[in-house]
Amino acid sequence: MSDFSTMIPEAPKVLRITLVLPVVTMAVCALLIALPWYSSFATQRLLVEGFTVFAIAMAWNLLAGYGGLVVVGHQMFVGVGAYALFASSNWLGLNPWLCLPIAALVSALFSLISSVPMFRLSGAHFAVGTWVLAEMLHILTLNTTWLGAGAGMPLDALGGFDRWTRNAGVYWAALAAGLGALAIARTILRGRLGLALMSVRDDEPAALASGVSVRIAKLSLWVISGTLTGLAGAVSYMNTLQVTPDATFSLNWTAIAIFTSVLGGIGTLEGPLVGTLLYFLLREVFADYGAWYLIGLGMLAIATMVVAPGGAWSLITRRWPIDLFRVRRDMPKL
Repeated sequence: MSDFSTMIPEAPKVLRITLVLPVVTMAVCALLIALPWYSSFATQRLLVEGFTVFAIAMAWNLLAGYGGLVVVGHQMFVGVGAYALFASSNWLGLNPWLCLPIAALVSALFSLISSVPMFRLSGAHFAVGTWVLAEMLHILTLNTTWLGAGAGMPLDALGGFDRWTRNAGVYWAALAAGLGALAIARTILRGRLGLALMSVRDDEPAALASGVSVRIAKLSLWVISGTLTGLAGAVSYMNTLQVTPDATFSLNWTAIAIFTSVLGGIGTLEGPLVGTLLYFLLREVFADYGAWYLIGLGMLAIATMVVAPGGAWSLITRRWPIDLFRVRRDMPKL
């Protein structure tokens, strides 16, 4: 009886949280959607960068944190998506926003094709193999004249839009990419694919013995992650109006994705969100310190892995059992 009585006060609290959270989420989304009407262009451009970095970090986190696929050449998807958008818009004379589905489709096809050689590798060989493939694409675009070679390509079609429309449109595309990445990741983890991926990550031989199709699970995640990253990369370079091989295929994209995921917490949906917020906060506050800023970021990443291997989010969940996106599965009580 005493145990039952102690559980009664928790019910109203859980009910209040269940009712308040959707309302707060809808209010935040409404404020973000309306942001172009009450913010500066500089704020919009910063948020575009933030949303696209978050989407790329979320895609990398899905691969490494849930699929056990550590990718060092994640920037290859950024480059493929960005070049697909610019090339299709310039060559076909289409509205760039209408070319975003084309960029996503090309990224998905590239992911599917690249899985053939990449999935013949495993462990460290797989990680290095993805970096080699990214470098091969970098060299290929550098030497392809119809892609602009080393000078890259401008996004000609955006020149016909006024500044407010251009900035607002790119901002809304970035917002959709960020929220879409979060929604897709949550849907995956709450479904059968999420269970399969986590079983493969924890113990691949046991997953195989249990009837899990490891290859299909990894291939599905690879294509989904590549598509999300390619789309985010396309939106990111809409923001700069110029795409170049050195920028799009830069290892910096993967470094940022890894840093934000490690800082926030690999293997959680909240991790990339927290990590992205901390990354941009640190960058905006300490960027004027030059090389010391980069050294500080590296030391922070090392300290996080030593003190809190689960990232900043684990420090919160140690004290409060919070599951913001409700993907945690508990064993039923007997």
